[in-house]
Amino acid sequence: MPSTVRRLAWLHAANDFSLDFLSPLLPAVVPVAWLGLMEGVADALAQLLKLVTGRASDASGHRAGWVRAGYGTNALARPLAAVGVALAWPAAIVACRLLDRFGKGLRGSASDALVADWVDAGGRARAYAHLRTMDHIGATAGAAAAAAVCWALALDTAQRGALSWTIAALLLPTALMLWWCRGLKDHPQAAPRGAVTAGWWPSDRRLRLPLITIGCAGVGAKIAPLLVLVQLAGIPGSAAGERAPGAWPLWAVCLAWGGLSLVQAAAASLAGAVTERLGARLFLFAGWLASAALLAALSVAGGGWLIAAGAAWAAIAGVSEGAEKTWLAELAPQQERALAFGALGVVTAAAMLLGNSAVGYGLAALGPRIFLLPVAGLLLACMLLLVSARRAAPSPE
Repeated sequence: MPSTVRRLAWLHAANDFSLDFLSPLLPAVVPVAWLGLMEGVADALAQLLKLVTGRASDASGHRAGWVRAGYGTNALARPLAAVGVALAWPAAIVACRLLDRFGKGLRGSASDALVADWVDAGGRARAYAHLRTMDHIGATAGAAAAAAVCWALALDTAQRGALSWTIAALLLPTALMLWWCRGLKDHPQAAPRGAVTAGWWPSDRRLRLPLITIGCAGVGAKIAPLLVLVQLAGIPGSAAGERAPGAWPLWAVCLAWGGLSLVQAAAASLAGAVTERLGARLFLFAGWLASAALLAALSVAGGGWLIAAGAAWAAIAGVSEGAEKTWLAELAPQQERALAFGALGVVTAAAMLLGNSAVGYGLAALGPRIFLLPVAGLLLACMLLLVSARRAAPSPE
């Protein structure tokens, strides 16, 4: 692979190492109601920004600058969260998380396009798979490192000073990210597209019902894994800093986070082949129905059954993303395909914001029964999917 793509792969690994080192520590210092709002707004911001920066990158033909800006923002935001932990300011930690997702929005579309510029069509699938593999390697290593540090230092939620220094140590991997950014280059033959597609929403009417359907499903399918981890680990829904009786130790929370990442990686590797065999609609119907059943189980289960339901949910969480894109690609006319994916990002952003905010607040105020809200969204999406399949079916002659 070209050197720019190899550098980008190491950037993916270092980036996910620092992200997944920090993420499982957040429930220890951020109340769960804040956590849900934070994850919803942060992911929505990243999705919306990808649409804007992707269009700007296409118009200029420049990718590397956007990628460097995005990773530079990530490198600043993550160690800076140590200040919010030390001062017990959840709002400061939330601000750092938003800044971090802002960085993801800056680089996301440009990074994918940079790979496409440097690698020909025959090798792109291998290049993207390699980047995804490096993502998972970095994420698993980051969670394992966080678990090892918490176990070795016997850290818990009350030791804010030690936790802040632990998070500040992320300066080391983020410094590596900045170093690898220096070698990123645009392809010499990458040229601006000349004109940006007019409008911000696809005009083809066939895309309206699928986008509404995916939006309804996203309220449940895009629930942040951190919120499920809070339920599994028995972390109290009120302010962090006091460990509830029966709650998991901090090292176990970090280790479970790494386990969730591994399970999701294995499931994602199988999702493409299964989607090709079943078709996008049938795969989505089965996946959304299974997600609804497991979220319903999370609302009532306890003990070992709760852990089993959480692990099963992790196995299918996020695997519908490829099938959603496949479904849209089948329906969208070629001249509006990129715009359709941009619209998908907007719909996903709205679903993330609604679902994560509601579940985060509901866990604090109502308890695990709040998981029945995303169940309703998934079941509504299944019904709309059946309607869309009936409309798409050829009429009898």
